[in-house]
Amino acid sequence: MIKSAIILFFSLLLVYLPFSRMPDYFDSETTPALIVQNGGAIVASFIENGKTYQIILNSAIYKDKIGKRVEVIYELSQPGNAKLNKVWNYWLVPTELAFALGVFVVLLGVAYATTHRPDPSALAEQLEYKKENTGKYY
Repeated sequence: MIKSAIILFFSLLLVYLPFSRMPDYFDSETTPALIVQNGGAIVASFIENGKTYQIILNSAIYKDKIGKRVEVIYELSQPGNAKLNKVWNYWLVPTELAFALGVFVVLLGVAYATTHRPDPSALAEQLEYKKENTGKYY
């Protein structure tokens, strides 16, 4: 039961991910952005239609990568809502993943609790059941 539930969970997660990303994975554009230091913050800067847009990055992770390029994904209608096109924080959002795993554990617990130890009267009823004799097509 657990193997089937895990396979089902990851199958549904893989189907869910491409259609739930913001900016939308299928309708978005990608462009390279330059990592620069802007004041005290480290940002990824890119230009769209002559206007410069910036994404604030985690200083601890990107302080050694200043001057390098990263890929940014954004919608043409809202380039200010761009994100880095990376697995972590675009495809796998920590809060979303924690919520999905929490729901999975709760539902798996409920399934296990309801099937692990059936009520003795229900078990006796199932053992006493005899299929009635019916016709071939009925």
